[in-house]
Amino acid sequence: MRKVLGVAVLLFTVGCRPQVDVARETESLLQADRAWAQAAASGGSPDSVLGFWTEDARVAMAGAPLVSGKAGIRQMVTSMMAIPGFRISWTPERAVVAASGDLGYTVGTNTVTIPDSTGKANTTTGRYLTVWRKEADGRWRCAEDYASPGPIEPAK
Repeated sequence: MRKVLGVAVLLFTVGCRPQVDVARETESLLQADRAWAQAAASGGSPDSVLGFWTEDARVAMAGAPLVSGKAGIRQMVTSMMAIPGFRISWTPERAVVAASGDLGYTVGTNTVTIPDSTGKANTTTGRYLTVWRKEADGRWRCAEDYASPGPIEPAK
């Protein structure tokens, strides 16, 4: 009897879980990535960009040390945004969301422009993979951010 009751409770619990609309969550994740890209490209305040990362996020860029946590990421973003001529943009190409609806990733292309020591702008294009987590407040936030650069192209 105990086993039957246990199985019944398990089936009831599984059956009562809310169904996740993965297609809707995928679109929501793409919208979050697009909004983040817009905030970064607009050159607004560091806080407008930082709100898209989780507290325990990590950022990995080629040739740079791994940056962990919101404080380290704040320092990185503030430093980059203070560089005259610095620009960053990206375009998400696709998103994938887990059946649970609380974890996903986006991939796309990015462009970063940073002036060299003489002030000449150098632009790097590349690809990125960003792992997102849906937080308790219902917002998608970046937990892992990885970028892989392509060739450097001097500004024309």
